[in-house]
Amino acid sequence: MTTDPRPSFSRTRKVLLGLNTLIGLGAALALVVMLNYLAARYFFRTQWSADLQAGLSPRTLRVLESLTNNVKVIVYFDKNDSLNNLYEPVSSLLKDYKHRCSKIQLEEVDYLRDPVSASLIQAKYPRGHITDKNLVIFDSGGRTEFVRESELSEYDYQKLLTQETNEVHRTHFKGELLFTSAIYGLAHPRSLKAYFLQGHGEHDPAGTDSPNGYSDFAALLREINIKFDALTLVGTGDVPADCNLLIIPGPTDALLKEELEKIESYLNQGGRLLLLLNFYSARRQTGLEKTLAKWGVAVGNNMVIDDPNTAGNFLATSRFGSHPVTRGLLRSRLLLFRPRSIDRIPKNAPVADAPKVEELAWSGPKSVVVTDIREGTHRFGENDRKGETPLMVAVERGEIKGVNAERGSTRIVVTGDSFFLGNGPLNAAEANRDFAVQAVSWLLDRAELLAGIGPHPVKSYKLAMTTSEMAAARALLLLGMPGLILVVGLLVWARRRK
Repeated sequence: MTTDPRPSFSRTRKVLLGLNTLIGLGAALALVVMLNYLAARYFFRTQWSADLQAGLSPRTLRVLESLTNNVKVIVYFDKNDSLNNLYEPVSSLLKDYKHRCSKIQLEEVDYLRDPVSASLIQAKYPRGHITDKNLVIFDSGGRTEFVRESELSEYDYQKLLTQETNEVHRTHFKGELLFTSAIYGLAHPRSLKAYFLQGHGEHDPAGTDSPNGYSDFAALLREINIKFDALTLVGTGDVPADCNLLIIPGPTDALLKEELEKIESYLNQGGRLLLLLNFYSARRQTGLEKTLAKWGVAVGNNMVIDDPNTAGNFLATSRFGSHPVTRGLLRSRLLLFRPRSIDRIPKNAPVADAPKVEELAWSGPKSVVVTDIREGTHRFGENDRKGETPLMVAVERGEIKGVNAERGSTRIVVTGDSFFLGNGPLNAAEANRDFAVQAVSWLLDRAELLAGIGPHPVKSYKLAMTTSEMAAARALLLLGMPGLILVVGLLVWARRRK
């Protein structure tokens, strides 16, 4: 056997292969640089999380779209405050606001490391606000809103009280909820007025107990720039002229004739009414049932039971109509406490100026309408109606002939339960809070808030990383991908040399 003394590759071919490898590596490096250059200037954001709260809510996006004036947002924070550590979620969230809306102008000031900028802010804004350590300032044309660090979270004090730990655990982040509220307040400085009718066993807007208190619902009204007050119609007083919305939350006692007449007069003048009934008044008439009958609404003296869709005493429903109040809730769920049926009265023949009544939500197909209701219990009967049952309606009627409609068209929302907007239940289900905002917004013609799901407190909002972990992640992103390409190129080159 003879051996060929000639090398398998000539020197020239080795040089060409090496040059080819270098060119390939250079091209790969150029591609990475080009991609990073383009990504820094032409990019879009998307959400990979299945959690709907991972991105800005539809209502927040609608509010941002409605902005016509610039809103300057100043994040006045100690960026390295390890105790509270809220700077990162606040900054990240507001950058998303800025990305979504060109009217948002974002500035970040670390008052410990940038004393010059901090002194300018302290000189411009009231010292009563700037004495707070960390806060977010919203400024539009001289009008300001402030969100303090203490308002941004909900806390769990249980372990502190039981002495299991000396720390308070943060449970929820309310950034989007408060930021959107502040921006909306600046964009719509005109505050509307709502009145809660009292004196008939209604829920108290100042009550803090659950589920009877309505303080959470009252706070929700403040978030969307609606002032409120209590109202009694006994005596000489009528519904106030500045009443943009009359709320009757769960009356259990009968209204006087004079009160009913004043409410009817208010509605005939284009009034807006949110009436929340409950099963406690199903066995006794409040008088409002006859008033609603004139508007094409039938209030059932009953209780709707839907065992397949029941959680405790709450009936769960996701069967919504296409009305603006419920259109955006189609993938959510309402929890109602032993609701009554609220239906429309069928008309034999259409009338030109008749109210338009639309059903908003129904119980399930296996539900039962129970009419034998007793204190704390109920009894099924052979004649009980079965099947889907409407639980709430919306009513609208334009100007009435011969009547001076000062407020425009009349709008009414009637629900068969009032406890679902009480403290606790208001935030217990996906749609309870959203329904409240949607109903109030439709009643007051606030189209920019009719966007379905709104911002909610977020339970998990931050990925905590140590300095070393952050450095490792940065090295992986900046060096890992180019390094991988380099290693692959070297392996190919080494294989071809053999």
